[in-house]
Amino acid sequence: MAPLQYVILRHEGIAEPHFDLMFETLPGSELATWQVDLWPIVSRTALTRLKDHRRVYLDYEGPLTRHRGSVRQMARGTCQVEIGEGAVWTIRFLNGTVGSLVIRQVEAEKWEAVPLVVRPCDG
Repeated sequence: MAPLQYVILRHEGIAEPHFDLMFETLPGSELATWQVDLWPIVSRTALTRLKDHRRVYLDYEGPLTRHRGSVRQMARGTCQVEIGEGAVWTIRFLNGTVGSLVIRQVEAEKWEAVPLVVRPCDG
């Protein structure tokens, strides 16, 4: 599976500051996007699925139009994305940001993320 790009943005200057998690699903695709209150995710955390975003956000930092605040990059790199049955996404960060996340749909736009802990094999 070819590495895909991701970016984590801090969205500020608005009533409810948050982080945007954005991932390619295929090379060159728009960015699947979730909103989350905290980053990095270290325990089961609620997410909100947003519409896919333009690829410009892979590189963009700065003010947003229509008084929507501004964004700055917290992390960027490559990842692997696996979308399984039942809207379960597994995101493996390839540059050491947080390891891996499992993101699953709970209902409608409500999702949750759980960090995936990989334990070394006894050997």
